[in-house]
Amino acid sequence: MICACSKKIDEMIEPLRNLAGNIGAPLYDLAIRLYMADIFFRAGWLKFQNYLEDDWGSTILPFEEIYPVPGLSPAIAALLTTGGEIILPVLLAFGLFGRFAAAGLLVITIVIEYLVPESYGLKNELHYFWMFLLLSTFLRGPGSLSLDALLRRWSR
Repeated sequence: MICACSKKIDEMIEPLRNLAGNIGAPLYDLAIRLYMADIFFRAGWLKFQNYLEDDWGSTILPFEEIYPVPGLSPAIAALLTTGGEIILPVLLAFGLFGRFAAAGLLVITIVIEYLVPESYGLKNELHYFWMFLLLSTFLRGPGSLSLDALLRRWSR
């Protein structure tokens, strides 16, 4: 009796499972990508605007005094971070090389959270949420609503 009832319930919720898998999961993956891309792109764009306004020194200064990156000169760290915060979010948003983009942004987040001395006040519990979302995209891929998925389908 329990087995028959369980099977009936399973049959009843199968359409919901299909809906979640075919529509919900791809939209969730897209939402994660767009959310994370927005955060990092805005940060990178602000740094790039400093360059356009001949104020690149204000972008380099924090890498000298506030959060120096071990093993990198402040100018190189600022350039790599700015480039990464502009290029990787665009790739992530479109789901092109999505795992690579998520991994790069995950590294930036880890540097912010673990390598920058605590005395600079940049530690934020929100970074753990970002790491979780980026790790999810890295492990699962960018999802079916991505250029990666489109290219995969096209190449077959």
